[in-house]
Amino acid sequence: MNAERLILRIVDGGTEDLDLFQAALADRDLPLRGPRSWLLDRAGLLYTVFVGMLRAEARRPTSPATRSVFYELGAEREQTRQIRAAFARTHFGDDVDFLLTHRVKGRGGPRRMTVRERRLARRWRRRARIAALATLVDPQRRYRWWGHVFAAINTLAQAVDQYDVVYITPPWDRCCYCIATFLQRHTSAEVRLVYQSMPMYGNLRRLHVPVTAVVTSRVNVAEAEYFRAAGEFRAAEIVYRSGQFVDERAALVPSSPVYDIGFFATGDWAREDGLIWARDIEQVRAGAYRGNVYERYAEQVLEALVQYAASRQRTLRIYMHPYERRLFHDHGIEPPYRELADGELVTIDDRPGNSRDAHYEADVAVALRSSTIWQRIDLGLERSFTFAFDDPALGNVLPEALGEYQANVFRSTAELVAKLDACFDVVAAEPAAEVAP
Repeated sequence: MNAERLILRIVDGGTEDLDLFQAALADRDLPLRGPRSWLLDRAGLLYTVFVGMLRAEARRPTSPATRSVFYELGAEREQTRQIRAAFARTHFGDDVDFLLTHRVKGRGGPRRMTVRERRLARRWRRRARIAALATLVDPQRRYRWWGHVFAAINTLAQAVDQYDVVYITPPWDRCCYCIATFLQRHTSAEVRLVYQSMPMYGNLRRLHVPVTAVVTSRVNVAEAEYFRAAGEFRAAEIVYRSGQFVDERAALVPSSPVYDIGFFATGDWAREDGLIWARDIEQVRAGAYRGNVYERYAEQVLEALVQYAASRQRTLRIYMHPYERRLFHDHGIEPPYRELADGELVTIDDRPGNSRDAHYEADVAVALRSSTIWQRIDLGLERSFTFAFDDPALGNVLPEALGEYQANVFRSTAELVAKLDACFDVVAAEPAAEVAP
């Protein structure tokens, strides 16, 4: 039995778009599917559905203080709530409350549920229990991550008469995507799915449910329209609002560049299969995740940039990924490219935090998979280039989907060198070697 199809039907409220729904979930990276142990996986799911949701049913629910709420997986962090609240307030004029789990309660205080809320929540719990039991006869898949979906929907169902608009992010998370689907299919709330300033092809191009898609980079507008024309992105409306981190954006002051070239790393060497941030710090320290295909591409591009800086006497600044910065400052783990820095032409930005305050520092920005490129283009910094892998399955960029921004893509180190030379108005020398894994 394929219990996943049963769950999809319950969440989606029908069978018409299940294939696209399933494909959209398959694209998304997180949460991880679950433990390898079938027993641990089902035990975790059944505990959430039959114990956790039963406790939630017994608790008196809280009410949001506003008619607009924000669902964000990291909303238990105060900084995250401030970022999301500023986004909704600045771009839509909405004061938002957060309604997530028992850890993040609505500011409106305890209340009695309406008859409709009770009915919807009870119906949902009944269906969730049926779905959880159905997974017991499906040994092929892991389902524990669905427990979070079931619990979050239960929380939102208990307050369905308390809000009119729901903002949801990140859309690359399967839980968020499923929650957006349920709310659009089963409630009258307007669902606004907020997209980060990052390429859409890899895990964001499929959207089967007609919610409002809020994109935060001009490049995303071109991408969303392209995939909508292809029938994969079925948003009811595509709304462009520049910048996800509005307070940080407001603090940015346009300035002359300090460095000729900036390379924005993504920490591929410390990711499981080059994709997911590794959670086992000691394994990272031991180099267990080294050598994946993404790191090999990154090494060759970075080495080409170092050679370019030396041959053209240009300064190169390497900006560490926020995860790399955390590994360095919290655990003393150096990035493997540290030895490339000479302290003069090639330097490394290893400050704590992130690089979002450094958008204007580099004249030309280069990355393989960093959202910085889309953020810089949105600031009008057109000298920003991202890599397109030969194998589309590896990458998150489809050049033909970018419209006028195809010029911001490079496919080899030779093409990158040519673009750099064009930016600096120099005569091209011998072409660099092609990038190959």
